[in-house]
Amino acid sequence: MFWIAIILLLAASFLFVLHRRAFKRPLNAIAFTVGIAIVFITIGYLTSERANALNNETHFTHTNTSNPSTFLFSIDEVLKPTMYQDKYVVTLKTINKEATSGKVILNVNRDSISHRLRVGEWHYTRALLLPLPKPKNPYQFDYGSYLKRKQIHGQLSINKNVLLISQHTSSGLRVWSSRFRESVLKAIHSHSFTSDQLAVIDALVLGQKNGIDKQMSTHYASAGMMHILAVSGLHVGIILLLLRFITKPIADYKLRWLRSMIIIAMIWVFAFITGLSPSVLRAATMFSFLEIGQQLGGKRKSTDAVMISAVVLLLYNPLLIYQVGFQLSYLAVIGILWIQPWLSSFYTPRYYIDRLLWGIATVSVAAQLGVLPLSLFYFHQFPGLFFLSNVIIIPFLGIILGGGILVALLAIIGILPDYIVAAYGFIIDLMNGFIFWVANKEAFITDHITISFALLIGLYLCIVFSISLLKKYNNLRLVAASMSIVLLTSIIIYEKSNPPARHLTIFNKSKSTMVGVLNNSTLKIHSTDSLHTIIQDSRVRNYKNGLRIDEVAVESMQHYFRFKRKEILVIDSLGVYQLANANPDYILLTQSPKININRLTERFPEAQIIADASNYKSYITRWKTTCLIKKIPFHNTYEKGAYIIE
Repeated sequence: MFWIAIILLLAASFLFVLHRRAFKRPLNAIAFTVGIAIVFITIGYLTSERANALNNETHFTHTNTSNPSTFLFSIDEVLKPTMYQDKYVVTLKTINKEATSGKVILNVNRDSISHRLRVGEWHYTRALLLPLPKPKNPYQFDYGSYLKRKQIHGQLSINKNVLLISQHTSSGLRVWSSRFRESVLKAIHSHSFTSDQLAVIDALVLGQKNGIDKQMSTHYASAGMMHILAVSGLHVGIILLLLRFITKPIADYKLRWLRSMIIIAMIWVFAFITGLSPSVLRAATMFSFLEIGQQLGGKRKSTDAVMISAVVLLLYNPLLIYQVGFQLSYLAVIGILWIQPWLSSFYTPRYYIDRLLWGIATVSVAAQLGVLPLSLFYFHQFPGLFFLSNVIIIPFLGIILGGGILVALLAIIGILPDYIVAAYGFIIDLMNGFIFWVANKEAFITDHITISFALLIGLYLCIVFSISLLKKYNNLRLVAASMSIVLLTSIIIYEKSNPPARHLTIFNKSKSTMVGVLNNSTLKIHSTDSLHTIIQDSRVRNYKNGLRIDEVAVESMQHYFRFKRKEILVIDSLGVYQLANANPDYILLTQSPKININRLTERFPEAQIIADASNYKSYITRWKTTCLIKKIPFHNTYEKGAYIIE
């Protein structure tokens, strides 16, 4: 750290010397640019080191937690529950009465009478601190890595009866915000909204997505309107436009800064009401800087303000750059600021409705161009009717969001009349009905699109340089656009000519067996499940997307596989393995066969034993013990995940 600080000091001194003469000569301009790059890289490194919780000497990873310990922790965030567990983000305070720090996930087994824990509460428990989960199948979402990027490095899984509440409690703005939001939710839920209406209202107005079920989430995603259910940039942007409209009477030149201060203050009030979630804080910061940039004047100032807000947020928390929401938000805003004015110049509307629809259309296309490659990279689908959804919904979203805020205020005051409940519920039902109708037009939804990181970069270069050329033609831009297209084409040709290597995968799947064989860009799935179950299985979808394969052949489970020069014997619940001329290199045990593992290993002493997740854990423990004694390789997919034979 000392030498890093010295480098930063020298680079800053170097810039101070050059700043008066930076652009008088080309060499000085280059030196100034290099100096700026060194300063920002150094600041980024120092900030990352400061923000890394693992560098804290009191962090729990520096403590021996291999045995059950007594933990004191505070509840920081309430996560969406699963069918069997309530989930929280907690900050550790002590381990066995020794001061500690660090965040972990708390999983509390659900029962019918327990109430959920609240933000700010402190609790004691005695448990074993567990590592974060690792993906058990190829191309599966790595939840553990996702949590580590949020400075969460462990988890506790307990029953509610082993929790003991502490007299200590947390205080502060985030806790007050959580309490206020709880009271608003309680007030709204006391009225006669349906469950679907409440789910949308909670998400739209208060940022609470716990009531959104999988079907509703899928429909909104398929319609390209998932951003409606996540309080972030879109909602804060609409709040900004509403506030500008309301404060228009005080838009006199001498009062314009007063107007901006009122708008910024109200944006942060909305952030407080919605619980100060990271996405809302990010959006509130970005639009606060955007409002300041607009008052300073000009499109260039607005763009600079957005960039400054990103730098400020990254200085506060460098790990934000890994969050998908941060990336999508800023790319969407950059797309709108850079592309939308150019698109809007193609047509000059004459009437108000015309201007409104044309503005929404150009903003939607500009934002979509900004986020399209990244959306394909992360979510593997493109909603073809996103344009229709946005043009129909966005004009009314300000009214819907404003109505939701009014409903929340009237509910908390206790004067929300039934006719407003019925009217607002009807509006929510209309929006849900339209979204579901769009989502059911499956012909317009292109899914299972997988692009590599190299292709992602190639797409963005092609978009940027092509639009630059279309906006203003010159030879340099023509060369840049041509080279970007050549690069993109080269990446596509290279990836098509280098398909994934042949391999066989034994998946980790509870209660059933599934084997995937990739051979000559053809994927076959052998399973004991039905065809419909296999096609809908997330393991198959992730595998298919990861391998960039369009079609999958499904076949019944076999008892013997020959792959390359390897042979795999499958022993299921029937326990039959007396096959003539069998000389397997691998033996897959499935469906808890009642076999004598000693006899099996004596018959095939050179074979490696693999047990998948369809077996009873007690059987696997017994088999593993025998194999360890006999020094026979043993792979348990429960513990180690899928087994791949290449």
